[in-house]
Amino acid sequence: MKWKALRLVYQAKSPIHIGWHTLGYIKLTRHYIPGRTMWGAITANMTKTYGKEGVDDYNVFGEIFKTKILTSYFYPALNPDAPLLPCYTEQGLMYGMRGHDCRTKADFEKCFINSFGQTAVLPQSNTAEDESLHESEYISPNINEEGVCKPVFFTGYLFIGDDAQFNGEKITWSNSEISLKPAIKELFVGGDMKYGWGQLTLYNNPASEGHHKKIFGYDFTGESGEPYIEIPPDFPLPAHLSIDSKIAAKGDIEPLVGREFGTVKDSNGEKQCGAGRKISCAKLCWLPGSVITETVKRPLIISEFGLLG
Repeated sequence: MKWKALRLVYQAKSPIHIGWHTLGYIKLTRHYIPGRTMWGAITANMTKTYGKEGVDDYNVFGEIFKTKILTSYFYPALNPDAPLLPCYTEQGLMYGMRGHDCRTKADFEKCFINSFGQTAVLPQSNTAEDESLHESEYISPNINEEGVCKPVFFTGYLFIGDDAQFNGEKITWSNSEISLKPAIKELFVGGDMKYGWGQLTLYNNPASEGHHKKIFGYDFTGESGEPYIEIPPDFPLPAHLSIDSKIAAKGDIEPLVGREFGTVKDSNGEKQCGAGRKISCAKLCWLPGSVITETVKRPLIISEFGLLG
């Protein structure tokens, strides 16, 4: 199977909250959109657009976007051509590829991160419910720099295998029975979507850009059965990398785990099926931005959810 890479640029139309962990009563957000989050949003939209069998089609599309069409991580940017990837340096955590709009962690958070406080209200007294106060961080859809309001974009990639199909129909970007473009031109990602958060609208025309040979500035190849990128020493990872890869790096490590669509048994022994019921196996991974410290003798495989291995 051969792979082709399309660059997608989305404009944030509302606050983006990508759940990370909680600090006190504050829900912290990641500073980027992981591939798993994009996978969930794209799978849901494709099922709504082309599915007819409900849950069964959701499972089918979910598997397609794990094996035949893959998504990278998406990173915020003011200039879509210069996404602000994290990078661990001797001066601390920086954001931005070398030679572009580089920012310190403090400057990035000052510009892009905001928060919103909420609490539940008791209907009997119209007062705040005890212990319900919480505050959610979010990536702002617009920032103000030097008196100028600037929109925030998210830049990433889709990797499309040449044998991607659904019900015998080939999946392409556009102009086919099963086209990606009409289904994913608008996505909702992350948390608090019921309040209107998480809205992304496609900003660029990927077809007019052609297929990319560079992924976040790294060489990409998809000619040998699996998609690969080559990352030289002293450059940051654009996605999580399992420590089982035995590749030397410096940065931070976290256990990567998530909820998936699945079936479990309740306390009565009855099967319950739905989103988020299955917990994936945790993997210890280097965080995006961790820097490779050795010459890697093989290119890194891009696998499901954009993870590297």
